[in-house]
Amino acid sequence: MTDPMQLLQQAAGQLKREGKNPSLALFRARLAGQLTPQQLFAAYQHWRSNPIYADASAGESAPQPAEQNADQVDDLHQQLNRIEAKLDLLLSKLGNS
Repeated sequence: MTDPMQLLQQAAGQLKREGKNPSLALFRARLAGQLTPQQLFAAYQHWRSNPIYADASAGESAPQPAEQNADQVDDLHQQLNRIEAKLDLLLSKLGNS
């Protein structure tokens, strides 16, 4: 993979994580001064025919806040408790049969 393509894919991944739809204008703004216009356009054409986004595990994504993780854990615990209660009810009905 060429250097311009790596830059474009990293920028595409960042834009996607920000909830933006990657476009030539956004790439131009994001990569200003890093690529010549010719390099940017050629890389964009190649990327557009086969869009690949840089992997979020490359260390570019911000870690989730602890509060959000705690909320997710609480939701999972609540869901598990509901499932266990339903299972206990089913087992008790099977035992009474």
